[in-house]
Amino acid sequence: MASSIAAREASTGARPVASYDFPYIGTTMHVLSVPTSQIASVESLLRAQTGVLGVGLTGERRFAAKVTTPYFPNDPYFDGFKTTGATAPPATYEVGPYEETNNVPGQWDMHAIGLEYAFGYSQGGNGSGIVNANALGSSSIKIAMIDTGEDVLHPELASKVVYQKCYITNEAGTAQSISNFAPDPFGHGTDTAGIAAAATNNNIGFAGAGGNVVLYDYRVFPTPDDNCGNDNNSDAQCSSDTADIYSAITDAVNRGVNVISISLGGGDCTTGGVDSDPVEGSAIANAIAKNIIVVAAAGNSGPPLNAPACDSGVIAAGATSLDDGSPNGTGHTGGTASKPVEYVASYSAYGSPAASAKSASAWGIVAPGGDPGSDIDADDLHWIENIWTSTPYQSSSSDTTFEGECTNDYPNGTLTTNPDCRTLIAGTSMSTPHVAGAAALILSVNASYQSPTAMKTLLCTTADDIGDPHEGCGRVNVYRAMATALSDPNLP
Repeated sequence: MASSIAAREASTGARPVASYDFPYIGTTMHVLSVPTSQIASVESLLRAQTGVLGVGLTGERRFAAKVTTPYFPNDPYFDGFKTTGATAPPATYEVGPYEETNNVPGQWDMHAIGLEYAFGYSQGGNGSGIVNANALGSSSIKIAMIDTGEDVLHPELASKVVYQKCYITNEAGTAQSISNFAPDPFGHGTDTAGIAAAATNNNIGFAGAGGNVVLYDYRVFPTPDDNCGNDNNSDAQCSSDTADIYSAITDAVNRGVNVISISLGGGDCTTGGVDSDPVEGSAIANAIAKNIIVVAAAGNSGPPLNAPACDSGVIAAGATSLDDGSPNGTGHTGGTASKPVEYVASYSAYGSPAASAKSASAWGIVAPGGDPGSDIDADDLHWIENIWTSTPYQSSSSDTTFEGECTNDYPNGTLTTNPDCRTLIAGTSMSTPHVAGAAALILSVNASYQSPTAMKTLLCTTADDIGDPHEGCGRVNVYRAMATALSDPNLP
């Protein structure tokens, strides 16, 4: 029978190439090679033969239907330091996975979460067949940063901060001062704002996780004193009154922000995610009820989760870092310089269940936060590097407690005014704006995720399982979340 079929096919002038069996649908397919000039006549002859179900052309080409061309904005810390002129770029330039090494600074954190590939959906010819300009972030999406204020003169924030408000309650708790200006003498709020939404594609410094989204700047901390340089202190000047946190959240809700990022915490929650402070807890619940996504720092002193990260409906953010073979703060081992291993830092608080990979029922999610071995750790991969205030608090002209590094961009900066001030820093405070920025970027392309539940489900089900028992639902992967939000049928 087979020889008879082959003979009939050969009689048409076709040459056999391959045969494919499909037993579950009861067919066999023969692939034949036919000269172009004879295709029509051969097709006609084959269709007339007994047992032939159909005839058609095959051998078409198929391409990967996902973003195969990442998009690198021109921010030098994001790119891995592209040099100009006759000098060849260093080995870190657009060389994955991190575009950074232990001694060449950059934004390993953004590459770990796949930001360049999420941005890639904004560009034509990205390989996926899906193009959405807002994958680079939309200025219609607003992130409220509730922190120590922001340096609005910083070149990375000057065009991004569209609203400011300052709420400071005195130590006695008897009076609250309110201002429409929220400068940052500490630096912490400037840093978190840069991680969430530093100006992208401005040829300066860094790219923010939210790309082109805008910032609402809320300062809820008084002017610091030098004690605030130490995380373990009880100085009231280093803390925020929950009345001020309430005021900032309430104002942000009333102004229609999309995401609230809170890199602060203290206290805990009772069963059911009830905040230990009813004023703060009610403000959070009010924002959640308005379908605003609230992201808060898990805490830097191990379990349990701090409030408001433990509040019902809040997305808690824990911290990861890279083990590249040199001593880190946690003592994690197993990574090498060529193959770093991502892990959850031991200082990062977590809840219950401790880990439930890709499940929105987990206590929260983790994102890059760093884990240096000491304050003088020289390994750039142990830190998160981003912007810092250009006007730090100083008790005297020689006080450097809150001083960052305000110089031209590495290595060939051209700024002469408002230099790029930056710092190395670590903590769940840094993880939080990564998650908040990722959420804002997703909302830029798909408003249906404007729900705390929907956003946590998206971020958790698309997270990377890094195999750490304290990772919550995993490490945020904004590339996979973006692909899902854009209905890419071929997820990374």
